[in-house]
Amino acid sequence: MRVTKKSFLSVFLCFCLVFTLFSALQVKSVEAKTIRIAVIASLSGEVTVKKGGGSKTYDAYENMSLNQGDTLYTGENSTVTLNLSSGDATVTLSDNAEINVSDLHTSGGSEKSKLKIWAGSMWVKVKSLAGSDDEFEVETPTAVMGVRGTQFFVHVDPRTGETKMFVGAGKVSATTVTTNAGSEQAAKVVYLYPTQQISLDSRNEVQDLSLKVELIDLEDFINDASPDVIKALIQNKADIDRENDEFIAKKKKELEEGKETADQTSMFIKDQAALDKVKKNLDNLIGNIAKRALKDQKISKADMNKVIEETNKKISDNTRKLDLDNVQELDKTAGVDLELEKKKQDELLKFEAVKIKKAEDEAKKLDEIKQKLTTILKTAEDANKKIEEANLKVKADEKARAEAELLKKLSDAEKKKFEEARNGGPTSTPTTGTSGGGSSETPTETPKPTISLSAGEQSQTGLFDLDINLSDFNDNTSIYAVEAHLLYDTTISYTNSELVNGTIFDMNNSTAGIKEYKSTLKNELVYVVTNYGANAGNSTGFKGTKKLVTIPMQGFSDGGNDRTATITLEDIIIVRKKGSVLERVVVPKENVKTTITLKGHALPAG
Repeated sequence: MRVTKKSFLSVFLCFCLVFTLFSALQVKSVEAKTIRIAVIASLSGEVTVKKGGGSKTYDAYENMSLNQGDTLYTGENSTVTLNLSSGDATVTLSDNAEINVSDLHTSGGSEKSKLKIWAGSMWVKVKSLAGSDDEFEVETPTAVMGVRGTQFFVHVDPRTGETKMFVGAGKVSATTVTTNAGSEQAAKVVYLYPTQQISLDSRNEVQDLSLKVELIDLEDFINDASPDVIKALIQNKADIDRENDEFIAKKKKELEEGKETADQTSMFIKDQAALDKVKKNLDNLIGNIAKRALKDQKISKADMNKVIEETNKKISDNTRKLDLDNVQELDKTAGVDLELEKKKQDELLKFEAVKIKKAEDEAKKLDEIKQKLTTILKTAEDANKKIEEANLKVKADEKARAEAELLKKLSDAEKKKFEEARNGGPTSTPTTGTSGGGSSETPTETPKPTISLSAGEQSQTGLFDLDINLSDFNDNTSIYAVEAHLLYDTTISYTNSELVNGTIFDMNNSTAGIKEYKSTLKNELVYVVTNYGANAGNSTGFKGTKKLVTIPMQGFSDGGNDRTATITLEDIIIVRKKGSVLERVVVPKENVKTTITLKGHALPAG
């Protein structure tokens, strides 16, 4: 067959087209999702890793790779530095921290990175995100931090979930997402710039997040950050200065062009004078942090001199080198609109008043529940006393009638013997037995209700679950209300997190409360739960063991070594409803306790 130039060209073009499409499909499938990794660049102290989907922890080591789903833990006086995917970001983690590599992949040419921190502190240095679709996020129990080329600090209190975030350079968004009663989600966002910080107790704390943004609190920051995190921040001064210079230049250009960035921020720069005040703060930020770390003895003088020497080697401009003898205090009015600041403070005062009122209402509710249980118990005790007195009277009357009937039937001699026996004389005891070879069955004894405590495994950050368990509360010992008192030493505390009530009580028709009382010797925890309503009855009886409640706790050894601690049931009051009468269910409560091995971490401040 003869092929002309024209037909050959057509075939060639078709082949090229098909090959190109095939290649494009191949590239698309390969680039669909590429998993990236994080690498442990350095570490010291106790650092462990739990692989995604696993339950065991392993000792970490330098150059160890971390993948999506892996969780990293640091112990007391420990630290670790991570490099994310070829230098996309560097993360310095403090001691007593827990961080999860939630997402780390590339999709369609865009890089997605997400870390979740549940405890401890970290300093994050993120390179400028190259693509507009690149994402870097840090999630905490109360907020999500969105990053675009910046350096920032995050601290999470493991007991309360409170989040603090401070920006050293660049721009960070803080977002909270809440769900209303109709299951609709609402997001609130605010942007933070260098020297600003935000503190959030919960996701639904305020409607306007800018109310919570303020100038960095140096004392709080130094208290929350570990020495290694502070050193990492100081050593990045050259990059921080460079990025902040770019920020100042951008703001200056906006002022000259009459433009203003329209985002939810609380940094206000209206003119050159305001910009100069902000620049002065940025230039003195690292110096103030270093001086405060020395003042609070977080870093020794010798170590600080070494850090400053290493830092200054990276700075070519002598006027920008770190000199603690030439540091000016931060200006609290920089970037602040004084009129708006006054309104902000008024709103914060209102918010704090609402917060205090809510806490008082919760305490009042708990006291009301306790008072109700006290009344229930008193009513039950009075009713039991009356029932007991009535039963004794009935028995005495029946005995008297029986004796009278018996005496009528006895002869004089028999009466004499009966009187002697009743007055302590010799008596004969009737015997009973069975004849023949038959056997008698021993009746099955109904299990008696009991109480037990159990403590779950403790996490690296000291968190553990404490369960109060009830067993064999049948229909005759079913429950209307419970008040439990637990005692433990001062290195253990309730985390103030949400309770997980068991299935004994239907929480649609009951209410529960908890309160911890702290002292210098022992802490006491009071948990109360009761059914309510005019027609409320007892919870359904059950066989076997059921969980009354799971209480989130936290504990640390106050020394360097692990030790065993005991949690004891000091008292428990259980009542049931019998018609309109309330009575107490008697259960053995002596020696009801559980033990837990507390890890050798220092007790967190506060």
